[in-house]
Amino acid sequence: MQKGLVFTFAVMLFSAWCFAQAQDSSFGVLSIQSSTPAGVWLNEQAVGNTPFSMKVPDGWTIYSVRAPGYWTEIYLSNIEKLGVVSQNAQLKKYGLPKDQTPDISDINDLRILENMYDSLSKHKAVAIPDSTCLAIFAAEFPLPIAAPSPLTDTSEIYRNYYKVYIAERQNSFYEWYANCSGPTEMQLSTISKRIDELGTKKLNGFVPVTSAKFESTSANDLNGNLEIFFRSPDGRADVAWKGTWENDFISGNALIQALTAEVTSALAFITVQNKTLWIPADSGYSRHFFKYHELYISWNGWIIPMKGTFTLPEWLAKFAPVDSIPSISAPEELAIAKAVLVKVPNGKFKYRGQEKQMRTFAINAFTINQSLYKDKCGEKKNFDQVKGDSLPAHSVTWKEANNCCIALGGELPTEAEWEYAARAGSPLTYSWPNNANPKDYAVFNSKKPIISGSKKPNGWGIFDMFGNVAEWVKDDGFWFGKYKYLKGGSWKSSAKDLSIENREEEDMRYWGTHTGFRCVFRP
Repeated sequence: MQKGLVFTFAVMLFSAWCFAQAQDSSFGVLSIQSSTPAGVWLNEQAVGNTPFSMKVPDGWTIYSVRAPGYWTEIYLSNIEKLGVVSQNAQLKKYGLPKDQTPDISDINDLRILENMYDSLSKHKAVAIPDSTCLAIFAAEFPLPIAAPSPLTDTSEIYRNYYKVYIAERQNSFYEWYANCSGPTEMQLSTISKRIDELGTKKLNGFVPVTSAKFESTSANDLNGNLEIFFRSPDGRADVAWKGTWENDFISGNALIQALTAEVTSALAFITVQNKTLWIPADSGYSRHFFKYHELYISWNGWIIPMKGTFTLPEWLAKFAPVDSIPSISAPEELAIAKAVLVKVPNGKFKYRGQEKQMRTFAINAFTINQSLYKDKCGEKKNFDQVKGDSLPAHSVTWKEANNCCIALGGELPTEAEWEYAARAGSPLTYSWPNNANPKDYAVFNSKKPIISGSKKPNGWGIFDMFGNVAEWVKDDGFWFGKYKYLKGGSWKSSAKDLSIENREEEDMRYWGTHTGFRCVFRP
C-alpha cells in the first residue's frame, strides 16, 4: 500500500515536470535594458523595472518603457518559442529646467514675443505659450514604429499596438504639458534678439482701406491723382499712400468704390518690414509698422502694382527714423501676383452637420507653386525629381506650409474655410456638377502632380481644390498639436476620395509628393 502511494506520487511529479516543460516550450524571453532606470509595461500592465527579463508567451507582444522626465518608448516585437528578444531602450530626456530659457527660435509671431517681453519687463511670471508646448511635444515625441513584416497597417495586432501608442502618448502629453506650461523666467535679451531676427524679414498682408480720394486729370477718369488710407483693426498698420492712377480700362472712381464699399470687391496688399516702433503706453507699449515697401491691388483676378509714396500719420511719423518711408516703384516681384487671389463672400453652409456662418476672406486661386515658394519661403527647398516653377510646391510638412503662408501675410485655411471655398455655394458632395466628368476638374489616379491650374475651376474661380496635391489645413486632427488634416485628395487618390468632406489625418511632420497647400488672407 505504501509503495503504491510512493509510485503514484512519483508519477504525479513526473507528469507535472513534463507539463512544465511543455508549457515552457511555448514561451520566450523578453529582456530589456534602458539608458536610465525605467519601468516596464506589458500590454499596459506594470511588470517590473529595468534591467528586466521575463518569460512571456510566444507571439506578438506590445510593451512600453517609461521613466519620469523622459519620452515613453512603445515597442512591438514577435517573441518566438524558446527565443530571446533583447531591447535596449535609449530614452530621450525632456523638460524645461526652471533656470534655462526655452528655445523660442520657432516662434514667428511678433505678438507672442512682444507679450512675453511686456510680461517679463513688468516682473510677472511668463507662461510658455500653448503653441510652443504643443510644437515641442509634436517635434520630439517618438513616432509609432512601422508595421513589422509580415504585419500591415491594417493588421489587428498592429492596430492594437497603435491603440496602446495613442494611450501612452496621451499620458506623456499630460505629464509634459503640466511641466511645460508652468511659469518660466525668460531673459529679455533672448526675446529681444528673436524679435530683431524677425524684423529683418518682410511680410505681405491684406490691410483694409478706410477711405480713398481720387482727383481726375482726364475726361474719362482713367488718369488722375489717387490717395488711399489704410488701417488694420489692431492699429499696427496705419499708413497713407499717394500716387498717380493710369489705367486703360478702369476709372479711378471705380477703383475707390471697389476698395471702400461695404462689401468690397477689391483687396489691397502691402509689403511691410516685419519691424515695429515701440511707443510707451499705459499697458506697456503700442507697436506700429513704420517701413512700407510695396502696394498692389487684387481685383477681378487682376493684380495691379501701384507706384507712389507711403506716408505715416503725423502722430506716428515723429517716432519713426527719417529714412523709414522711401518712395516706391512698381514691385518687380509680386508674391500674390504669382498666386492670384479669389475673394470668397460671406455666407452660411453646412459644416459637419451644423450650419456655420462664414466671414469674407481671400484665398489663393491656385495651390502655391514652386517658384513662389522658393522666392518667398525657402530658396533651398529641394523638390527632387518632380521639379518645375509652375508645378505645385509639394513635399511640404504642415509646419513648412504654415510658415510660408505667414511669410506671405496669410495663414493656412481652417478646414471650414477650405470646405466653404471648395463648395463655392454648392450643396453637392463633389465640387463639380453631377453630370460632369471629374477628370475635367481634378488630377487623380495619376502618376505625379501637374502644373497648377491645368483643370477647370470651381464656381468661384478656384483651381485644383481636388486632386493634384492634397492641401494642409490649420485644424488639429485626432491628437491635437501633432496630427493635422489634408483635404482634397491628390494625384494618387481615387475618385471617391475627392469628396468635399473627406479628410486625411497625418502627422504634421509628414510630407510627400502629394502634399501641398494654399493660403487665406483675412481682413
